[in-house]
Amino acid sequence: MTQKNHTKTLIVSSILAALIFVFTYLVRIPVTNTGAYMNIGDCIIYCAGMLVGAPWAAAASGIGSMFADILVGGGIYIPATLVIKALMGFVCAILMKNAKLPKFVLACILGGAIMVVGYGLFEWFAFGWSYAISTIVFNLIQWVVGVAGAAVLYYPVKRIKGTI
Repeated sequence: MTQKNHTKTLIVSSILAALIFVFTYLVRIPVTNTGAYMNIGDCIIYCAGMLVGAPWAAAASGIGSMFADILVGGGIYIPATLVIKALMGFVCAILMKNAKLPKFVLACILGGAIMVVGYGLFEWFAFGWSYAISTIVFNLIQWVVGVAGAAVLYYPVKRIKGTI
């Protein structure tokens, strides 16, 4: 990667981290008193995978989501969010290389599965099995909304990718 491409990718990744933060922080619905909330930041995480590739999408996804948790006061969720969202961005980016819409949606579905399973396991260990079961519906709703939102954004993001 040339210095120019590296700088461009760093700038785009930074913008994506900021967008993930904004969509996670500003559009959120609290679901419990432990700091858990639903958000639409996953839409941008999936799109980041398409725009910048695996390590960059992972960094933007984890950092943007983690800062939203910090400002919300997510406390115990902060390290889990960093890891889970970074893994989502990483896996989506790997699966989305030159993806057409069906493969893009499939990658988003798998990324969302990482979120549901990741938070389910984290909540099971942190709060117990009954708590994890009680929040799974909210994670499933966030998964579906995130995939649908990303699918709507596929063509605009594809155009953006062609210009950067």
